[in-house]
Amino acid sequence: MTAAKWWLRIVGSLYLLEGVGLTLMALLAPDQFAATWAVAPVGSIDALGVRAALIGGLPGVMTWVLLGAMMWIYSRTPARARVLVIVVVAWELLVWIPTDVVSTLQVFDTGRIVLSTIHAVIGITGILVLRRLPAG
Repeated sequence: MTAAKWWLRIVGSLYLLEGVGLTLMALLAPDQFAATWAVAPVGSIDALGVRAALIGGLPGVMTWVLLGAMMWIYSRTPARARVLVIVVVAWELLVWIPTDVVSTLQVFDTGRIVLSTIHAVIGITGILVLRRLPAG
């Protein structure tokens, strides 16, 4: 298997696992979902805060499901996945790392530093994979 195929499948699996899990949490345990995003104890967020977390967080986690599924589909033909890899790299480096930085500055939590590292690894390895793909 090529590096691109492995990258698409590994990152796609992570996205599907996280996206499906958090989507189910949002639908079945909204208080826990809100607490996860707010780095707060479950039950400490009022109903308005829970609704805000659902409205703000659900599109992002469902995007993981969509991108994860697309990555698995395109892993069969990784040479055609250039734009998808660019989208994932941009999403990781230009959306999630800044979000992690803001989150870390608001509530210092070592978990956020770990998340930033994971997002950076996905983004940087995605750039390396992109450089090895044939020009479209």
